[in-house]
Amino acid sequence: MNYAFAVKWLKAFRDSSEAICAMYADDFVFEDPILDQYQIRDKGDLGRIFTLYANKDRTNGLGVHNFRIRGYIGDHKSGLIRWEWSPEDCTNFIGFDVEDKPFFAQGHTFHQYDDDGRIVRESSWWDSGSILADVGVPGASKVAFAAKTPANV
Repeated sequence: MNYAFAVKWLKAFRDSSEAICAMYADDFVFEDPILDQYQIRDKGDLGRIFTLYANKDRTNGLGVHNFRIRGYIGDHKSGLIRWEWSPEDCTNFIGFDVEDKPFFAQGHTFHQYDDDGRIVRESSWWDSGSILADVGVPGASKVAFAAKTPANV
């Protein structure tokens, strides 16, 4: 695929879980080891995972999730997407109180694509340590990432 596909993929998260799931082949494997999500192969399960990211209600505590692409390397068979993520109006994240504690994370997602350009394999990795440090979890420290500016994209 290409950079435009990566942008479309990230924008689909803000649209709906159906929009994002439509980008996956019927036979796929999804993994997000940071959240202990392994070998997800069912679009219903995938949709339930992605529902959170399409939240548009700023008052329910789930947050409005902002994604931005930082780079793409790949071709029509596979690609690596570098991205950043920051929620607004989020009150809880993985069991931690994050109300009024803005946070930011960078990550990357590896995709493999079928001949129709749909995702058949995904593995996402992101920096949970920087989030925990941002929200003040004792003992958490930031990983040494480049400065959080567009100039470093």
